[in-house]
Amino acid sequence: MTIVFWVILALGVALAWSIISVQRAHRVLRRGSEPAGESLPRTALQRVAWQALILTLLFVAAAYAVVAYHGVVAVWDDDHVRILVMVFLVAALGGYTYYITRLRTWLVRDDGALDERDRAILAAAPAGQAPAMMVAMAAWMLYLSDAFHETHLVPSAYLYAIFWTLLLVSIIASLLGILIGYRRG
Repeated sequence: MTIVFWVILALGVALAWSIISVQRAHRVLRRGSEPAGESLPRTALQRVAWQALILTLLFVAAAYAVVAYHGVVAVWDDDHVRILVMVFLVAALGGYTYYITRLRTWLVRDDGALDERDRAILAAAPAGQAPAMMVAMAAWMLYLSDAFHETHLVPSAYLYAIFWTLLLVSIIASLLGILIGYRRG
């Protein structure tokens, strides 16, 4: 099986697991606090989380397209391609940094930009990060043990890819946790 299949499988399962975990955490926090069916306007936190998620996903998709086209080992061996992928990955981190910076500003100022609902959602949002990362790691382990079963040697390029996959899955799960928290369960 190709790496494309395993990465898509890992991201899909990680996304599903994150959504389930975060919804369960939000349900526990929200029990009886808000009337069902009431529609509230988007908060500043929700808007910034959407912007950061879209920005992060665009750069992750660009990096993934380059890696899928060239292959993991070829990206590792070719400096020009590796630098291009790094630019996309650092830009994806920049999208998340935008979110963190805005959130930190609101928390430090404490000027009412974040209300009780926002704070409850922020408290429950990380519930899906660890499960998403575990699923992504499991997918990598399945792929690598199958792909390199004969040699028992995994190229260093894959360790690099695992690191970035886990980091970005954690970031995306964090942002999704915020957005899922605003949905009515």
